[in-house]
Amino acid sequence: MATKRALKTTFEPGRVIQPIFTGGSVSIDNEARILATTLGEDVILTDPASGRSLAVVEGVSVRIKSFGET
Repeated sequence: MATKRALKTTFEPGRVIQPIFTGGSVSIDNEARILATTLGEDVILTDPASGRSLAVVEGVSVRIKSFGET
């Protein structure tokens, strides 16, 4: 006769995804390797494939232009 195992009811998160956007400008480079979004007064650079944060540019009243735009 098979024995029943107790089901696991609590889990530890393996990874936590941080917020990357609160409204405003958004841009992605031509190769879709860098996503630039605004989070409050900061710009967050994210790798869209992995969701990993690449950098945070702190600033006041920043506006994201398109990649390659001068």
